[in-house]
Order: sequence, then C-alpha cells, then structure tokens
Amino acid sequence: MENQRLESSFVDPGSKTALRPATRIMGSISGPGDLTLDGALEGDIAIGGLLFLGESGSVKGKITAGNMILAGHVQGRVTVTGMVEIRASGHVVGNIVCQKIVIAEGAYLDGEVHTHKGKPLAPSYFTEKRKDLQASDS
Repeated sequence: MENQRLESSFVDPGSKTALRPATRIMGSISGPGDLTLDGALEGDIAIGGLLFLGESGSVKGKITAGNMILAGHVQGRVTVTGMVEIRASGHVVGNIVCQKIVIAEGAYLDGEVHTHKGKPLAPSYFTEKRKDLQASDS
C-alpha cells in the first residue's frame, strides 16, 4: 500500500455504509466493512475496513478501524491497524495508535501518536492539493 491513497482501499464497495450529516447517533457502531460518517456519533466505533470521517462528521468516543481518513472531529482514543490520514480540516483531541500516519498541513492534533509496538512515531506531513482541483470543478 506504499504511496497509495486510502480511498482506493475500501474492503468491498458493497459493504460500505454511509451516515449522512443529519444523522445523530448515541450508541456504538461495529461491523466488518467500510463506513463513511458525515453525521455525529456519541459512542464507540469498531470497523474492520476503512472509516471515512467526513468534514461534517464527529465522534466522541473510542475508534477502532482497519484504516482511517479523518476530515472531521474526533474526541477520544483512535486505534487503527493500518494507516491514519488526517486531512487539513481534521481535528483530533486524543491519542492515536497506528502503523502509519499522514497529517495534512493545517490539521489539528492534541494528543500523542504511537505505533502498535509502543514506540513514538514521527508523522509525515502533506499539503492537500486535490482540494484546489475540486474547487475548480464546481
């Protein structure tokens, strides 16, 4: 998965669940597939595939996922077996445990980042260029 965008790593397009911005959930979500969350969740998430937290999405609770793209807000512990990508609009208050992490310029992280082996991990940073391209498509 070297130099590959996480968006192309969905487990199975047929197993993808999406929760829209108007959705508000108090409770837990779990499943083996992928999840796109643009609403608000107060509770825990355990997803076996890719968790995509959109710009309008928020989670207050523990997150466990295979991979994660974060463009929204998280308050709580994040544990990912693979890679975490925090986009420029991403906002995290809590610790992150993962194999790899990429943090966009402008993202907010108030917490610690550790590898699964417990060693601190030096994050790599990037500038989101696709955002400018998306704006010109409108």
